[in-house]
Amino acid sequence: MTTTTAATPATRRSARRPSVLRTTTIVLLVAFGVLKLAATTFFVFFATAEQGGDPQGWFDWSVGGWSWVLGAGYLVIAIGLGRGRDVVPLTLGLAAADIAFSFVKFFVYDEPEAVGFLATTLVLTALVVASARSRRA
Repeated sequence: MTTTTAATPATRRSARRPSVLRTTTIVLLVAFGVLKLAATTFFVFFATAEQGGDPQGWFDWSVGGWSWVLGAGYLVIAIGLGRGRDVVPLTLGLAAADIAFSFVKFFVYDEPEAVGFLATTLVLTALVVASARSRRA
């Protein structure tokens, strides 16, 4: 009887942690996806050239489209994680595309802000992987 009683609190605590981790990860994924979508929309349609907007030519427009796909991808991952699906392969693919995007923004467009987005991408990827591992455990 003592063994059963002692195991119950540990089970409750470990069951609650993945839930908090998953919820936090979902909230951060949604926030980052919405931020990417809103920022891209602003810079593509509303910002002046001095503000970093006013896309010229197919390359600028393709980079804008790339950013919209990335933003939507983070929302898809958040939905999948919320439904308990294994989104790690999708997350790793999206992270690779977002890392490449950050390099383009940093080296082609001379935007040092890309470093912050790169760091956020790496943190979110680690959180999704940790959340998936905790769910399997």
